[in-house]
Amino acid sequence: SIFDEYGNLEAFKGAPLVQPIWRNADGQTAGAAGQAMQHALRDGWKPMPSATWSPQPGLQLRSEVFAIERDGQPVTFLRHRLQNTGSTKIEGTLSLVVRPMQMNPPWQNGGLSPIREVTIDGQALRINGRTLLQSLTPVTASGAAPFGKDGATEITASLAAGQLPSTQQARDDQGLASAALNYRVSLAPGSSDAIVVAFPLGTAAADANGVLPEAPALDLATLPRDANAAFDSLATQASADWQARLGQVGLRLPDPSLVDMLRAQAAYMLINQTGPAMQPGPRNYNRSFIRDGMATSAVLLRMGEARVARDYLAWYSEHGVHANGLVSPILNDDGSVNTGFGSDIEYDSQGQYVALVADVARLDGGPESVRDYLPKVKAALRFLQELRERTLVPGYKADQPSPERFAGILAPSISHEGYPSPTHSYWDDYWGLKGWHDGAWLAESLGDHQTAAWAREQYKLLYDALHASIRATMAWKGIDFIPSSAVLGDGDPTGVSIALDPTGAQSVLPAEALRTTFARYLDDVRKRSQPGALYAYTPYEIRNVLSYVHLGQPQVADELLQGLLHDRRPLRWQVLAEVVHSRLRFPRYLGDMPHTWIGAEYGRTLFGMLMREDDDALSLLPGTPPSWVAGDGLAVEGLPTAYGTLQMQARQRDGTLSITLGKGLRSGTAVKVWWPARTMPKTVRVDGRDVTAFDAEGVRLARPFRTLEARW
Repeated sequence: SIFDEYGNLEAFKGAPLVQPIWRNADGQTAGAAGQAMQHALRDGWKPMPSATWSPQPGLQLRSEVFAIERDGQPVTFLRHRLQNTGSTKIEGTLSLVVRPMQMNPPWQNGGLSPIREVTIDGQALRINGRTLLQSLTPVTASGAAPFGKDGATEITASLAAGQLPSTQQARDDQGLASAALNYRVSLAPGSSDAIVVAFPLGTAAADANGVLPEAPALDLATLPRDANAAFDSLATQASADWQARLGQVGLRLPDPSLVDMLRAQAAYMLINQTGPAMQPGPRNYNRSFIRDGMATSAVLLRMGEARVARDYLAWYSEHGVHANGLVSPILNDDGSVNTGFGSDIEYDSQGQYVALVADVARLDGGPESVRDYLPKVKAALRFLQELRERTLVPGYKADQPSPERFAGILAPSISHEGYPSPTHSYWDDYWGLKGWHDGAWLAESLGDHQTAAWAREQYKLLYDALHASIRATMAWKGIDFIPSSAVLGDGDPTGVSIALDPTGAQSVLPAEALRTTFARYLDDVRKRSQPGALYAYTPYEIRNVLSYVHLGQPQVADELLQGLLHDRRPLRWQVLAEVVHSRLRFPRYLGDMPHTWIGAEYGRTLFGMLMREDDDALSLLPGTPPSWVAGDGLAVEGLPTAYGTLQMQARQRDGTLSITLGKGLRSGTAVKVWWPARTMPKTVRVDGRDVTAFDAEGVRLARPFRTLEARW
């Protein structure tokens, strides 16, 4: 189900809109559009949203919703709670109007939700033969109507007049019928009343025409007879379920909203799933991309949801990795290969699959726990080698100027969403390096030294070719920034960021051009705050935050993060769309909301500012700004890392940074501590002993410590 900022609900994909309308005793009607709205999630992060507004002076309407399992099926419960906040009695009618439209407009792949037949049967309302909702609150009056010629009998006029049609059934061959349930409300000062409805969703998938089968009948006998009490009882249970699952994430920051945002993204990730298939959104993405699933798994593995990541790995391995080693970039919900745009010509998938296997091994169970996937990893790497060898044939791109820029990099693909046709995008090469790197680690860890040596050799060959190609493209194009592709020599800092994190191949990029790339990007971002600025961008840019961490600019990283988080809409719902427009109501495509690949990038960023798993050491506080260690500081508890479990507290007061590590890291782990302010301390003491080998960046230690104190 999706719930919008005005308290409207779409129970399932393609379902008609259910809208609350208030009519007061004087016959004036009000809807939420255009009103001052307040939004919230329960406890700041649980996927139990609310929208609150005032339909008339002295009256507050709070609409809230959640989903929970009842008798083996998911059920969405919606409550509209009215409270008299004034000093005089309020009377009126709340109508729940069922309209033949989806929540998303046509430019969001929504539009009409045909209602050809609507039937009201007491407390239940059926649309096109399927039960849409069941009212737990007694209905005062109800009616249904066709659209009529030129809208002559459309139900809105009846609502405004306060007199619903007497008919309880309507047909409309155009699919434009509608219906309404009325609830009479009388509130003394200070009192409240609530209307509660349930939407049974069932467990069966929609048919080939997108029609959802009838859901099992709801058994409400075990609930409190009072609808408001029933809602509260179930909401308390749903809240406790989410608390048990994600509320124990061991992270504390001075700004708790950053942690709430993390928990909310994890919850949205789980909600967006269909079975084991991880999907980036609830409406426009009924398919699973390996790039999204890999990123999502990396976050869930750190948040106690390793089983979800393992189920996804098993599912994708079974359906998406082929005998020739090709990793299909997109699978449908049923595991079949998606044959739409991008099918099997998005070659970032090769490295991303290997990275997924490696992440599961590093963060849950160790290499032995993924041994069964090693043959598929090797097959994916063999195909990755083939992709590079396609550009080494004699005469490849010989008809192009500076053809040396194509030699030895991966074959063209459309992985990068900015290119509508196959292109030599460096994005694929960065992911290719990640695949060879992680493949070598996996093979070595599992005792397959021959495969490990081959993977290291192939890593170097691709690294050297990429190193040369980037510089050849810059020379051919006459540019001083990192190009996004060898074909166009165009710029895309967000794509370049992958080379730094998670690939860890910053050295493949020309250092001065790298600084130029992100200095200009930062200038462009800051221009968005100018009065009247017009822009559109994708919050995938969150991954650029870690680029500034790698460039030694944690305060700039924090500035960028805070700026991007400002575009959560609604802010308190912790939702980032796939596309952000400067004009809030601009009628253009937004992708999905919440978009959980972007949510995964946020999680990866937050963790990456706190710690980073380098090949030779665990970095602590690499992107932590000074504000995060101010006051009571920060705490990390039970965070899985490649070097063991991280338990850390860090706080800076009166010129002293104090860091405490608990047990959990492996004893031989080298540790690098980064100073948040990037200034040289006067003294550093580790476990009570003076340390002298430190600089303005931080201090490197041969093993984990118990306490560290740095004084300025």
